[in-house]
Amino acid sequence: MNNVLRNNFSRIFRRLPSVIIMLAITLLSIFLAVYMTGAEQIRGHIALVTDNSAVEINSNYLSIEVMEQKPPMSKLVSQKYDAIVTDQGNGQFDIETLRGSDFKEMLQLLLQNPQAKIPAQRSDRSVGVNIIGFLMVFLGTSVFFYFFPFADDKEQNQLLRIAASPLSFRRYLAAHFLFCLFSFVPSFGMLAIMKAAGWDIGFSLPQYAGLLLLLAMLGSTFALFLNTFIKKPDNANMFGNSILIVTSTLAGAFYSFSKSNAFLDNLIHILPQKQFLEFAINLQNGEEWQHLFPLIYIILFSAVMFGLAYRKLKHDYVERV
Repeated sequence: MNNVLRNNFSRIFRRLPSVIIMLAITLLSIFLAVYMTGAEQIRGHIALVTDNSAVEINSNYLSIEVMEQKPPMSKLVSQKYDAIVTDQGNGQFDIETLRGSDFKEMLQLLLQNPQAKIPAQRSDRSVGVNIIGFLMVFLGTSVFFYFFPFADDKEQNQLLRIAASPLSFRRYLAAHFLFCLFSFVPSFGMLAIMKAAGWDIGFSLPQYAGLLLLLAMLGSTFALFLNTFIKKPDNANMFGNSILIVTSTLAGAFYSFSKSNAFLDNLIHILPQKQFLEFAINLQNGEEWQHLFPLIYIILFSAVMFGLAYRKLKHDYVERV
């Protein structure tokens, strides 16, 4: 197992420029997440339709664009605006939004009283959830890069030799998983430095360690699964990264999507990334032990992917020896 790890580190040094670029992007994402949290006091981007130039609404919670012509509904669908508000005169407004009744009520309150205080909601994302959301994308995609030693061994038919060697096949796979886990260390180190420097990073360092471990487990099993069932490593890499970026974005890695379509919302909740973010939000609110389903779901999802991949690898290589 130690020999496999040493060999993996030796092989990664040959790709050092790519490693440096990937680390720089990942660490930059942490700062971007902190910055975006500071900008998230804005609760909505509003298109205000009025022909009365005297209408003035100044709220710290709203970004308002005044116009004379009503924009098309497609602007709501594309999320350029969270709501289209039409001034009907005498302090009355017609509100069109896809973000549900709670958002509509909050908006109605702010239109009537722009200086009103909006209480924090359970679903509000802290800086910690934003950091984890960004890392979920960048670390998730980087796992495929760090899984290249296994992919190369498989493509070059080295797995038959490894299966015939004294090294246990399970220990061989465990070494690759541990190698992928090391790729999460720089991000954790950056978070530790920011914490020591007095930055607000949301979660405690032990909580980040647990979340990153969970993320590493999910990403590594997915990388193993695709590299097992897809012959060419480049195809597995491109396909896996595409899936991760699309599904992580839908799950709310960068932006917390609201319930505007029941079918789509239920579909998104199937995604393990969505459950991961739900667990992070529960952790943020101190309710992680009251809501264990997301944690159990992620572990079971990872276990199923690993089980299917291991069964195929064992059938293709170990049982052939």
